[in-house]
Amino acid sequence: MGAERSRTYGMIICALSALTGVTFLIGVMRKSYLALALPVTAGFLGALYISFWIGRALVTTPIEPPADD
Repeated sequence: MGAERSRTYGMIICALSALTGVTFLIGVMRKSYLALALPVTAGFLGALYISFWIGRALVTTPIEPPADD
């Protein structure tokens, strides 16, 4: 069941990325400012989210002292 769900999500991600790419290319051909601004904004916010997620993981991970031999 897990592999089937993973494949379904993979197909959804592939379809959405292809649709987004086609939409982006259409917007660029029409010389639309939003066609460039929205993906750049999404990428920037995505990078900020990933850096926040890594920082939160570092802050909340418990540190165990080294074992005494």
